Amino acid sequence: MPHHRPSPADPSRRQLLKSAAALAALPATSGIPAVWANPHAADDEPAKRPNILYVLSDSHRSMSMGCYGNEQIATPGFDSFARQGARFTSAVANTPLCRPYRASLMTGTWGNRNGMLTNTSERNFGVEGRRQWKPGSLPTLGTTFRDAGYRCGYIGKWHLGAANLAPGPLRFGFDDSWAVGVKPVHDYQRWSYFTGKDQKVTGEGLFRPTMETDLALDFIENGNTDERPWLCMLSWGAPHDPFVPPEKYRHQKRITLPPNVPRGGDAERIARVDLPLYYGLIEAIDHEFERLMNYLEARGLTENTIVIYASDHGNMMGSFNYLGKEMPYHESTGVPFLVRWPGKVKAASTFASPFGAPDIFPTLLGLSGISPPAGIDGADLSASLLGDPAASAQEAAYLAAWDTTITPWPGWRGVRTERYLYARTQKEPWMLFDLEQDPWELQDLRATHIPLRKELDELTHEWMEKLGDSWGA
Repeated sequence: MPHHRPSPADPSRRQLLKSAAALAALPATSGIPAVWANPHAADDEPAKRPNILYVLSDSHRSMSMGCYGNEQIATPGFDSFARQGARFTSAVANTPLCRPYRASLMTGTWGNRNGMLTNTSERNFGVEGRRQWKPGSLPTLGTTFRDAGYRCGYIGKWHLGAANLAPGPLRFGFDDSWAVGVKPVHDYQRWSYFTGKDQKVTGEGLFRPTMETDLALDFIENGNTDERPWLCMLSWGAPHDPFVPPEKYRHQKRITLPPNVPRGGDAERIARVDLPLYYGLIEAIDHEFERLMNYLEARGLTENTIVIYASDHGNMMGSFNYLGKEMPYHESTGVPFLVRWPGKVKAASTFASPFGAPDIFPTLLGLSGISPPAGIDGADLSASLLGDPAASAQEAAYLAAWDTTITPWPGWRGVRTERYLYARTQKEPWMLFDLEQDPWELQDLRATHIPLRKELDELTHEWMEKLGDSWGA
């Protein structure tokens, strides 16, 4: 399986995807300098490699942030961070569910290869002939960085197996520090987590992301006397429901609902109650993110630390009469992805190349000067992110949901380009939107842009063929 999906040679597709409906797309490295040199060759000593702080939230759609254009929410921490680094404008949750996204993040592979197709455990363990999730059978983010000399820690929501683990294969290399939450991981005032086999810590009263941020700061602080670089994965459960933010953020302000939330029914009623509380949770984790950045600055760690903020999927929040995730719509698949590395990633830049969960692992390796293990499906886009003028963008990111509550097995498939969102069921095309001209997806273009629809459908099937996705095998 190649690390990069080669762009089709047919120039007519390139022209159609870029010119349909008067397209004026951003280049993949918009705002990034033309002169580039990789600061970390693959033979660098481990101590010279950058630290990595990867902050992952749950159910945070990109449109619910100030730096992505939402003026109704206060996210000064994220917004300032975006001005200091790169903001990805076409980042997606390829399968908008927690476990499939996290499995792809950790392995750089697609669900039909790693076996994690859905959130429901029994659906991932050979039921109905489906492929089995086999943790430990693939190289992982943690094991690869560990083997490259990194000190690796994981804190927060895991959702890839048991939390009650001693160091070993099922911890995926995160053996230097382990503080993984126990169900219910979305109870934000009462919490438990394991630090090892049968080593359980329980508490209450402190906002769970605050507690987890404290643990991350402890991990980083303890590493100041260690010559090894560190990889810290901090995974917050917020802003996933239940929407119960700390009292300070329960402002219940009046907001203008998105135009794609139908008026006069349950969707409007639920959205008017839940959306301000959802924003409150986002504002609460924004504060925790500011704490992390302030700490790095105070300890002189900013310059040599790659910091990433991302989420595993979005949330429909009443749009099109849907709640939750699993949908192809931008509310569900569109996620934030922010990267800061001072002096390496240009400040206040945008990165428009389609980018998904399998691409994260190889891109982090590329940024860190570490050779990728065999078997990764995702693309290493580090050269483009660092400004290499010769680096090419991805034409599209593949979207796939195998086992959903919305459509029957084998779900839906599609692609996200810089501008367009397309999805189909096994029977027929389902939706086609121009997110540049129609960010609220109010005008479906399937019937009016037939050549474009056919090209995106062809591209979807090419992805299926490349990845061995045979719709149910």
